[in-house]
Amino acid sequence: MNFLQECRRHCADVWEAYRHHPWIEAMAAGSLSPERFVFFQLDDGPHVAEFNRTLALGIAKAPVGHPWAKAAAHVLDDLSTTGELDEKRSLVEELGHPGELAADRWTCSPAREGYLNHLVRVGYEGTFAQIAAAVYPCSLFTEVIGARFADREIPGPPTYRRWADMYTRRTRTEMCAAHARVVEEAAAEGGPAERAALRRLYRRSLEHQVRVFDAAWGLDGEWPGGAVARAARAVGAEGQR
Repeated sequence: MNFLQECRRHCADVWEAYRHHPWIEAMAAGSLSPERFVFFQLDDGPHVAEFNRTLALGIAKAPVGHPWAKAAAHVLDDLSTTGELDEKRSLVEELGHPGELAADRWTCSPAREGYLNHLVRVGYEGTFAQIAAAVYPCSLFTEVIGARFADREIPGPPTYRRWADMYTRRTRTEMCAAHARVVEEAAAEGGPAERAALRRLYRRSLEHQVRVFDAAWGLDGEWPGGAVARAARAVGAEGQR
């Protein structure tokens, strides 16, 4: 059993909550409402920018010419922040939401901001291997969404299929594999303290991933100044007319 398999076994409760979240299961069953789908995309806009910021911090900390840094640089080039946001914007527009998809953390849900703060803090404070461990659960969308839905019908709006296909792209699958290699190497070369740190970061990112799906499932984005839930509800109201 390698280190990440060990992590998954120790975090089995959180992993299953992520992999079989009601939001994802509803998409598989054809019962995911456009309202909940739009909420997730709007809430994910700030995540794209901060996730890429964390990758950039990892590139700065990685050894010169390291394969992980090359893969991360390719992600930033091939899947740029503006490019990915444009894709997400087109998804929500297809479902009747014409508004702007924001890229700053002031627009996201409390759950999502907690996730962003976690990633950026690891980016500034952690080693590049610890950064890889922290962003790896997000990159597992290639498994949880991309691989799961690659060969099966997704009932509902065609928009859902377009979104799932984003996580089958080679750039993303190669980055996910690069994260795994770095974490395995760091666990093998480090002592008990490093392995414990990597395991904690992996678990906490999984926990945050579940929380942001919880927010999208419950349309829980409200706090003073927050508009994500209201925007998503507007899509639901439009669909009922």
